[in-house]
This record gives sequence, C-alpha cells and structure tokens, in this order.
Amino acid sequence: MSMMDDPNGFVRSASAEALGRSVELPAPDVVSRLLAAIDDPNNYVCAAAVNSLGLLKATEAVHQVETCLEDIHPIVVQAAILAIARIDPSRIKDRLLEFLQSDEYLIHLAAARACGWLTHVPCGPYILRSLQDFMKLKDQQDLKLPKLYIEVLSRLQMKEAIPTLVEIAEHEVGLRGVAVEALVEMNAEEAASILSPLLSDPSNRLRRNLIEMMMQADYDAALPLVRPLLKDSAITVRETALAAVSKWGDIVSAEDVRQIAFNDPNPFVRPQAVLTLTKLLGQDALPDLVALSEDLNLHVRRAAAQSMAELDYLTSEAKSALLRLAMDEDTAEFTREALEVHDLSAIRPLPPVEQKMKAPVPEELQTKSGSLLTLLESWQEALPDLQRDFDLEELSEVDQALSTLIVHLRRLNDRSE
Repeated sequence: MSMMDDPNGFVRSASAEALGRSVELPAPDVVSRLLAAIDDPNNYVCAAAVNSLGLLKATEAVHQVETCLEDIHPIVVQAAILAIARIDPSRIKDRLLEFLQSDEYLIHLAAARACGWLTHVPCGPYILRSLQDFMKLKDQQDLKLPKLYIEVLSRLQMKEAIPTLVEIAEHEVGLRGVAVEALVEMNAEEAASILSPLLSDPSNRLRRNLIEMMMQADYDAALPLVRPLLKDSAITVRETALAAVSKWGDIVSAEDVRQIAFNDPNPFVRPQAVLTLTKLLGQDALPDLVALSEDLNLHVRRAAAQSMAELDYLTSEAKSALLRLAMDEDTAEFTREALEVHDLSAIRPLPPVEQKMKAPVPEELQTKSGSLLTLLESWQEALPDLQRDFDLEELSEVDQALSTLIVHLRRLNDRSE
C-alpha cells in the first residue's frame, strides 16, 4: 500500500493491481486506498484501482465505480464495466448492449466479455452479427476478438450461431480449435455430420475434440470415421477413440482394441484398452484377461484384475490368475471386487461346450468364411474414403450391416479354430 504513493505511475498502477489479487477480503483500509486511486491523474492507475475493486467485490465502492462508466478514457470504462459485472451485475446488464455498440475497442471488448460472464442472452444476436462481420474482413490480424465472440456465443448456448461456427471450423485455421470447442459445449448434434471430414485434419487437438463432440452428441453414425483413429499416431486421439467405441459398444473394433491392449507403445493407453475390450466382448474377453494378467505392465495387470469383476464366471485358469494377482501387493487392491463377485470358496463349473454352430452362416459358405470375412473387413475399412460420394447416414447404415456380418463370421472362425 505504501507504494501507492510512489511518484512513478507504473509503480502505482502495478501496486493498485496487486492489491486486488493479494487479499481475500476487501479490508476497509484497502478499499479506501483504492477509492482514492480512482482520482489519480494517471488513467492506468485509475483503471487498475477500479479493476481491483471489482476483483475484491467491494460493494461499498459500487457507486464510485459506476461513475467511471462515464469516463472519457476507454481504459477506465473498460475496467468499470468488468468491475460492476463482478460487484453488482444488475447495475450493468441493461447497458451492456449500449457498450457493445461502442466504436472504442476496449469498451466493446469488455462489454462482450461481461455478456459471457453474465450469460446475458439479449446481447447474443449482436455478438453473432459482430462475428459474422469480422469474418468478412480480409485483414484478420486480431483473433482475440473473434475468439471472445465464439466463447460468449458458446456460453449463451446460441444455437443460431452453429452454421457460422461450422463454417469457421471448416475454413478458418486460426479459429478452428475454439470453434470446435464451442460446438462441443453447445452439444451441436446437427453439426457433427458437417464436421466429420475434419477427423482427418493434421491437428491432434482438433481430431480429439471432434471425437469428444461426437460422443457428447451421441452421434454413433460417425463410427466408420472414428474407428480408424484407433490406429492414430497421437496418444490422445487413440485414447479418445477408445472411449468412443466403448461408449457405442462397437464390437467390430474389438480386434483393434485387442491390439492396443497387448501392443500399444504407450503404457497408459493399454490399461484403457483392456477395460474397453472387456466392455465390448464381455465373457469372450476372458482368455485375453488371463493372458494380460501376466503382463509386465503393472497398470495392465491391474486393469485385467478389475475387468474380471465384470464377467459372469471364471474358468479355473482365470481363478488361478486372479488369486495370483491377489497375492501380489501391487495388484491386490484391484482384485477385491472380482474376488467378491466370484466366490472363490466354491468352484463355479464351466458351462457345457455347445457343439452346434450358432453363427447364421449357410454350410456352403462356412468353408469360405475366411475369405468372405477379409472382403467384408476391407469393405468396412474403405467406408471413410466413400464419404465424398455418399451421405454419412447412408454409410452408417452400410457400416452397421457390415458390422453384424463381420461379428458372426469372426465367431464362426473362432469356433472352427
């Protein structure tokens, strides 16, 4: 506080700013000192004092701060708008549209930010028009303003902005990430099919955000496009793709998920794949879990132990594996649920082996099931390349049909082996 009397304006400004961030409660002496700084001849000191009063939510200073809305200096008005939005939003809401229309950049910026903070819906149409007008400009050096527009529209959940946001995500590289995040926040299901081609974008962050948006919108029609990303080079993308196929129960992805569980180069992706494999295959994942129970990766062994709790029964080999994990202090805690679910004091008999083939495949085709499976898998893998000529919904229907056939043929081949 003593530095508030320093002859150097920069020092006074920094001191005033620091007061608002260094105390939790607006002590009377601090508020009094900041109020005195409002009359400082240096506009930056005045703005810093007003901003700090807002950060402290000093209700006793609201009248003095409100007078700063009429100041001739934009930097002071900017600070006053944000301060009142923090102290008493009811005093500024009705004037936000007025300040939004200001030609002064700082005032316009502060009003837009306050609209987002207060989720002031009446400002939404003007902010959307401002974003659209900005995107028409040829010289777009300042991306701070359109990013703020997009963030505010997302907070306002303004569905009318979705077409504009989709266009930005498709064509504006510098704003693509924030536009996609806004669409995710707005749960823009109708935008998912338009954004699907962007899953091949080189940006890891964008691909991950797109998958998250698809999941949030429960847009499982995008499965043909998401499934190949299980083999993506980016760890975060593979993790998100795993979450997607798990959420949508995509059994066709089981083989790719199995490869990740056993062979992924990242030690932390593999446990997630183990859990996903169990969710997709259920009881059929038991042989994999037994094999993974002896994996060198501790996290994989823990995931295998956890997954055994999700199964209906354990074979004698699986029970031995679970008991072995229970004896290991590094994995014992993760076996508790499985030990409770599978009462190891009583041996659960194995179900009788069914000799009759369950897969609905004609006998004359059973000898050709291997080549037929290869053809269908190749067809399915090629679906993402066909999206230029076919609607995604149509491709999704084909994908679902192929998935059904592939699952049956894989079961047939497993039984034959």
